[in-house]
Amino acid sequence: MGEGVREAAIALFTSPAFVLSVCLSIVVYFAAWLAPEPLFSKAFAATLTLRLSMAVGLIELGHVAMACLSLYQEAEAASTPQELEAASARFGKSMGGTYLRVLVTVATLGLTRLIPQVPEGGIWRLLPAVTPEGLVLLEQSVSTAQVVADGSLIVSGVAAGTATCSSLALCATNEPALSTRYGKPHTQENPTHNETIERDLASRESAGHTSLRKNRVQRNAAGKRVYDEAPVREVRFRRPDASSVRPDGVRHNTNYVSNPRDLKHELEAFEAMKRADPEAIHELYMLDGTLVGRYIPAGVVFP
Repeated sequence: MGEGVREAAIALFTSPAFVLSVCLSIVVYFAAWLAPEPLFSKAFAATLTLRLSMAVGLIELGHVAMACLSLYQEAEAASTPQELEAASARFGKSMGGTYLRVLVTVATLGLTRLIPQVPEGGIWRLLPAVTPEGLVLLEQSVSTAQVVADGSLIVSGVAAGTATCSSLALCATNEPALSTRYGKPHTQENPTHNETIERDLASRESAGHTSLRKNRVQRNAAGKRVYDEAPVREVRFRRPDASSVRPDGVRHNTNYVSNPRDLKHELEAFEAMKRADPEAIHELYMLDGTLVGRYIPAGVVFP
């Protein structure tokens, strides 16, 4: 997909509410077709199909179906990671915004079933009076705000500031922006992790490092993508939090652990990166700066 669509899709598809709503909608949809009650279930499925086709168009819906079928067939026939990457690239280019619209529509159809019912008219009846400027000020800020199919506004997040909403449900928060000098935010939920990576890459750039990469697929010093020859749980490649090439031509990869409960998983990733590129320096740190593991290839000088 294009860069803008891809970033929006990643943010959307990693939302637990969105994933759950899509799964529920798909299960309900296909269960309706397969259930033994032909009158009710088939009529319901047909109605849902008609609603989806009206929302995105029959031609686009068919295009989505054919692209998904082609992806499945190419993935089944692929025998190397490169062939899988090529199949996914073709799929992304063929879908673009159309696929995103279909998934958003499917999720919207099922989202209202996942949340508690709100009074008629949505959340507005629960808010304080509107100011003369037509704005509503909330005492607690939100991390997300969504308008669902029935017109209700879903506000979620933690208290970290003040949210301002207009009568058109356009909201903004005063949360600090995440640094994106070296790439998109590593995670919206953990700003400290993102800023640590940004500071690390900034110091490397000052030291003359090149090929600065933030949370991107692992590559060696020559820029060639590398894979783990003994993958754990079929994970063939990793994404170092911070990666660069030193002035002496040695690749330097670093990962950071935000939650001690994830340490086992991070150690697996650390070992996988070593296997994929034994000629590179690999480090693993806790966010407080505690060194967990370090690998230095033979003959490489490390300060």
